[in-house]
Amino acid sequence: MTDLARVRTFWEGHVNNEYYTSAERGSAAYFAEIETRRYRHHYHLVELFDRLRTEPLEDKALLEIGCGIGIDTLTLARLGLGEVVGIDLTDTSIRIASQRARHAGMHNVCFQVGNGEALPFPGNRFDIVYSFGVIHHTPSIASVIAEIHRVLKPGGRALVMIYHRRSFVELVHRAFRLPYESPRDLRDHCPVVNRYTRREAQQLFAAFTRVQVRAEYPFTYGMRHAAAVIPTRIKRPLGRLIGWHLMIEAWKGPEPSTGVNEPVRREGRGEGYR
Repeated sequence: MTDLARVRTFWEGHVNNEYYTSAERGSAAYFAEIETRRYRHHYHLVELFDRLRTEPLEDKALLEIGCGIGIDTLTLARLGLGEVVGIDLTDTSIRIASQRARHAGMHNVCFQVGNGEALPFPGNRFDIVYSFGVIHHTPSIASVIAEIHRVLKPGGRALVMIYHRRSFVELVHRAFRLPYESPRDLRDHCPVVNRYTRREAQQLFAAFTRVQVRAEYPFTYGMRHAAAVIPTRIKRPLGRLIGWHLMIEAWKGPEPSTGVNEPVRREGRGEGYR
């Protein structure tokens, strides 16, 4: 079995975000509980979506790579985007997401099975490509990033999260040999879980005109009880120092503000990017 097939098999048996609920799969309670708990923990996602809400999105097309059951996909679609497409390796997640979109009457969103290493779309197709906590699970992250660059329109933007190797979560997981993706089974390891430094993240997106990388989210689901007592005003600066999530924003030139190609700029916090 290839690494990609092993990854697909793992996620078919571990529907992402289901650890947030024990409600019947696909029910209204199922989605409500997952959405509430996901955004309670992922404060930085709420902040990202709030920022996007202030932008003119009605004529924009967005692709989500690794959409899972469509929690973020439908949240993004409700921001007023003209078109939202979600792809995922797994049939199970796409079936669940598609059913939810139909029941919600969402006409600007669709889902299909797809592989981020070989996107089934022409070049210059999307204004935004979004992928949160997904592409570090693929055997060839370089192939996915090249595909993201290919399908983005000139001036388009990638919004991507990958795991941070120099983080508190990484230290705990390595010290206790904990799996990264199976909070309910400590012996069940995802076959591919890559982690990166800030500098490595910058290098991965070197083909883009401008790249911003910041760390967020100091804890993870398994630390939820400790995290629950720490206010966001403290978690936010902790996340910037030792966060588990590297939040990447990368623009494919030429940028709309200038209309011309500019020299590559790398933005960060000096010595923090290593």
